[in-house]
Amino acid sequence: MKTVILGILFLSSFIYTGCSQDIEAANEIKLSDIFAVNGCTSPLSDNYDPNATENDGTCAPTDCSKCDFFVAVSNESFGFDGEELGVKPGDIICLDGSRTYTRPIAFKNIQGTAENPVLITNCNGQAKVDLPGRAYAISTNNCQFFRITGAGDPDVEYGISISNVSSKGLDLNNLSSNFEIDRLEISKIGFAGIMAKTDPTCDDATTRGNFTMRDVSIHHNYVHDTDGEGFYIGNSFYANGRNLECGKRLPHDIVDIKVYSNIFRNTGWEALQVGCAIQGAEIYNNDIENFGMANKNGQRNGIQIGEGTGGLCYNNRIVNGNGNGMNVLGYGDNIIFNNLIVDAKRNGVFCDERYSPGDGFKFYNNTIVNPGIDGIKILSKNLSNKIYNNIIVNPGFFDEYENDNKSTEGEDAYVNHRPNTEVKSNYFTRNIEDLKFINANQKNFDLSAQSPAIDSGRNITSYDIIYDLLGRNRSSGDGIDIGAFESQ
Repeated sequence: MKTVILGILFLSSFIYTGCSQDIEAANEIKLSDIFAVNGCTSPLSDNYDPNATENDGTCAPTDCSKCDFFVAVSNESFGFDGEELGVKPGDIICLDGSRTYTRPIAFKNIQGTAENPVLITNCNGQAKVDLPGRAYAISTNNCQFFRITGAGDPDVEYGISISNVSSKGLDLNNLSSNFEIDRLEISKIGFAGIMAKTDPTCDDATTRGNFTMRDVSIHHNYVHDTDGEGFYIGNSFYANGRNLECGKRLPHDIVDIKVYSNIFRNTGWEALQVGCAIQGAEIYNNDIENFGMANKNGQRNGIQIGEGTGGLCYNNRIVNGNGNGMNVLGYGDNIIFNNLIVDAKRNGVFCDERYSPGDGFKFYNNTIVNPGIDGIKILSKNLSNKIYNNIIVNPGFFDEYENDNKSTEGEDAYVNHRPNTEVKSNYFTRNIEDLKFINANQKNFDLSAQSPAIDSGRNITSYDIIYDLLGRNRSSGDGIDIGAFESQ
């Protein structure tokens, strides 16, 4: 396992070069609709003058002067075919922040390279895609090696805003792969804020072994007020796939995916769901509040590590929801650490081995406060699982277990497990004041200097877990602290 290093990940640099081109298409785009731009003003602006001579080529990229293509604004349906339009690796496609887009934007056949991805970004402020009643805002079809980013204007935190669609905000579909998505605000969505998967069909190109989604990075997005999932990544049924008229069809694998530093608020179903990510998966630094607000059974968890997903899940903050803080149905090589889970109305973590060829689930240094049922409930009898250094406070089912004569003093409410799970060096209590948190009333669960969790944990440095939830060194004292925070 590689060393986990927390901190700021710097965005890739893109060189703004070449002339600009405008696309004024209705239902069909023709090459005659593309023309060169000499000035710095966006050609989509009302005051655009193609004959302007006052510009000397030194305009800032945010005023759209360096874009190779523009996505035009119109109320008619729109398709942007990169192959037809001659989009090349390294080209820049811009959405103009001076207008509001009122029709879906469908990107097709965008083909960059690993060294020169195609950049789709905003310029001239925040680009708004507001589509009441439409099924989606932005989609990709057969696109590889591209980045959709709202970082085009440094003065705007989320440079692309998507809102008010009936189904999906951003739909990364139809064999799309090798992409980066960042700096988007997505809100008021009828189903999923971001969906990233190609479901298997009777077309062999869509099935496992024929298509693999690779090298995906989704980060620094703000998703709120969705009726369904915040993110829905990968198919939900890795083991059995879909039964179609052509027989059983298995969904594609995902290899090397990072989902990090996203903010989720008020999601109707899961805030963040990742399935089919069999190799190189990392889910970290995400901030989740108010998940599963529709309270739909089976669809109300904070983070769902779905069938077929392995790897690392760490340094996430998950607060207040109607389901499990985490629902772990993964590959069985999962390492879950440094997560803070507060006020989940069901289990802090629920885990089972429905499709788990790995060597066991590992839960290290998590802080779980006030779960409605159990702290960690793990239904696994075939794997060797480890639960070390976790703080679990006040599980809701303590009294139920204590009174049914099946456990001693309700201890199963802290960790409900099968015999093959090793449970060591955890701190369990019903009284939150025992932990001496800095300020539990203000949801600050860092450890004060008087906390009994300090230096009481099991050494886990062999797993290269060397930082805490806040990025502080785990070896700051005489030993490892229990829970997600390492005192300083």
